[in-house]
Amino acid sequence: MKPRYDVLTIDPETGSYTPQKGVRCRNLTIHGVRRALKALRGMGYSAHRVRDPDGGHDFNDPSVLVERREPCH
Repeated sequence: MKPRYDVLTIDPETGSYTPQKGVRCRNLTIHGVRRALKALRGMGYSAHRVRDPDGGHDFNDPSVLVERREPCH
């Protein structure tokens, strides 16, 4: 089974990550993640995904969360 992902954006009012209106963002394949990030860039998000020198994710756009879903059994 291929991994699936959610792509969410921060809601400044609640401080939590939520789906962005107008973007398919739940239960995506890796190709769907790429399409969602492209759509978010078109909406003004930088949505950049860059590894820091230690291999972590500290240099990513903090307003966009890409989260791997737990597999369903």
